[in-house]
Amino acid sequence: MKKKSFVKTKKKSMNIKVENLQFSYGAKKVLNISNTEFEQGKIYGIVGKNGVGKTTFFKALTNIITNYTGSVLIDNVSIKENLKPLSKVGIVLDDMELYKSQTGLFNMRYFGGLRGGFDEVRAMQLAQELEIADSINRKVNTYSLGMNKKLILLISVMNDAEVLIFDEPFRGLDAKSVNWFKNYLLNLKKDGRMILISSHIKEDIETLSDKVLVMEKGDFGYEFDLKADAQRYIYHVEVSDKSAFAALLRDGKISFDEQEKLIKFELNEAEYKELFKQAVSQDIEFYQIKKESKFADLIK
Repeated sequence: MKKKSFVKTKKKSMNIKVENLQFSYGAKKVLNISNTEFEQGKIYGIVGKNGVGKTTFFKALTNIITNYTGSVLIDNVSIKENLKPLSKVGIVLDDMELYKSQTGLFNMRYFGGLRGGFDEVRAMQLAQELEIADSINRKVNTYSLGMNKKLILLISVMNDAEVLIFDEPFRGLDAKSVNWFKNYLLNLKKDGRMILISSHIKEDIETLSDKVLVMEKGDFGYEFDLKADAQRYIYHVEVSDKSAFAALLRDGKISFDEQEKLIKFELNEAEYKELFKQAVSQDIEFYQIKKESKFADLIK
């Protein structure tokens, strides 16, 4: 019998607006975001190299840091002036700490209480699905890294938040738990939740995200709609006749870079299929084809 997924359905009307958000650590400017908006029912991938400001951005969205200039609005309410909208927001930071000298159940009840309560029956069902229910009465300092991360993720979703923010949520998890959590997040999206997630694993972002925002120097320099038919990809191909393939690209006015064995170029899927057919018709064989989203090329 298939296990029931405990995702509650309720009507949402959440949005987040960021306006002229600036924050510095001393003389170093960390955030410098002019205007960005996030909508309900979508998953946003927030990506970028280490140190560009992703975690600081998440902290500003949730009032963990407040000494910034500009504004963060949830449903058009400034969270600096009114904390009420934050009761609908859940966040998991990569460095989040639990009460390790207490049990998993104590942590569930404590953090649930901070948010104004939680459904313990539902939380225990999620613990069963994450395979930590048998350890919930043990002290957290006896948990493995993976169990600790599962408990943190459980706490983040058990309150039925309308906005969920995850900073590197899959680090330390086994593949089975990662797949469970990805499916759970996709179900939450269908239910109308808004999810912001950062990860250095390209495949995680591609699997989950509707849009990807690439952060550079504290700002979002690029935005990619991964659901758009015209989304462009970076292709790296190895072919039997490199000169003939390069000529084909030049004839099509397609920019490319020649590497040791590979040729790199950028096209959408429809354009690539047409190019592939033309190459095969000229007896050009493809030995290797690597395709990746354009955003991945910006965060290497």
